[in-house]
Amino acid sequence: MPAAGVLVLGQEVLERQPVMMDVSAMTWLHAHTGAGLQIFGQVMNIVGGPWVTTPLFVLLPLLLWILNRRYLAVFAVVGLGLAEATQWLLKVAYGRPRPDLWPSDVYVSGLSFPSGHATAAAALAAVLVVLAWRSRWRWLAVGAGVVYAALMGLSRVVLGVHYPTDVLAGALTGLACVMATLAVLPFLRRA
Repeated sequence: MPAAGVLVLGQEVLERQPVMMDVSAMTWLHAHTGAGLQIFGQVMNIVGGPWVTTPLFVLLPLLLWILNRRYLAVFAVVGLGLAEATQWLLKVAYGRPRPDLWPSDVYVSGLSFPSGHATAAAALAAVLVVLAWRSRWRWLAVGAGVVYAALMGLSRVVLGVHYPTDVLAGALTGLACVMATLAVLPFLRRA
């Protein structure tokens, strides 16, 4: 279960030391990052930021509602909203500061664990997979979702604004929240 993975990673964060593998991976990646990868990271920072994700997280359920897919609209609102709320609560609970290994090309503030960009990307990808599951587009949605979430996570590490464990915890958080929503909503629908 993804939630268990977040708890295991969170235990490492509570020790208040960066995981040595995090620092080693970030240092290696930074040494091998060219200008193109930096620009890619900056673009993904905007694509995964609140100016893009917030309207998308509102418009997707609204579109489903307009198309009379009300159950799916509620699923999208709850799944995406739960992911955003959970990552915020986890940031406050764990209080992990952001890495400070080199100056970043983007301005970020707030806490680091889990990555909000990675949480939002994984949650959006999971919601879209669920929406596409009964269509011929299901495997395209799975592939595109995995690639999108992985590239979003990579961009956060490339920019030096998150540890790899932050990104992994974010992806697991987004996935866990959508899975929980998918599991609970049918019971609420019957009530």
